[in-house]
Amino acid sequence: MNYAWEAALSADQAGIAREELRYVPSRDGSPYAELVQEMMNNQEVEPGAVPVNPLYRFSKEFSGICDRNQEGYEQTREMFFDICMQYLVQQDLRQGLSRQEYVLRLLLQDLLGGVYGNRASETVAGFESKKLRGLAGLVRRLYRCGSLSGLYQEAVCQIYPEALVYAINEDKRQMLVYVGQKETREERERLEFLEGMFLSVDYEVYLFWEYHFGILDVEETMVMGEMVLF
Repeated sequence: MNYAWEAALSADQAGIAREELRYVPSRDGSPYAELVQEMMNNQEVEPGAVPVNPLYRFSKEFSGICDRNQEGYEQTREMFFDICMQYLVQQDLRQGLSRQEYVLRLLLQDLLGGVYGNRASETVAGFESKKLRGLAGLVRRLYRCGSLSGLYQEAVCQIYPEALVYAINEDKRQMLVYVGQKETREERERLEFLEGMFLSVDYEVYLFWEYHFGILDVEETMVMGEMVLF
């Protein structure tokens, strides 16, 4: 990592809130990098102090308050530097964002902020960051297209790669979902959230967890002890 914004991205990938990073001016900074690290190839960051060379990009702005010959108000100057760097990092990360990216971020804020209900917010918070971003993309498509069973199928398969979703020919509003893993309270709440988000109330969903329901002429689903009847 070289720049301060890379530390913020690394924190995102590690599940660390950006607010837990505190940028501090370092007196031992390299003229060739903004982040001050013992190992130049280090790609990980931990909560707490993140040493930064204040003169690497912003020498004109920080040369006065970070002058090592300046005495007094050390704590205030460090606090001011951290506030400035937090803002600058946010500006760096927003550069080049498309309109779609802004919409996805706003949707994520709504999902996590309780706009869709506290229960939904708690459920969504448990998703992995990559899956959560994909889910936000599907919600965006939902707003444009309306309630679609196809989007529900995509959402289920995105969260559960081993899942299979079937529609009943006699009644398209009945769906069978083979999840492919053990049933837990957390997983059931996730699937209930997906059903409520992407399907209208007149849909009926049947969940099958560890074992697939038997299908005639499909030998893989007709193994005794490894199938359920429907």
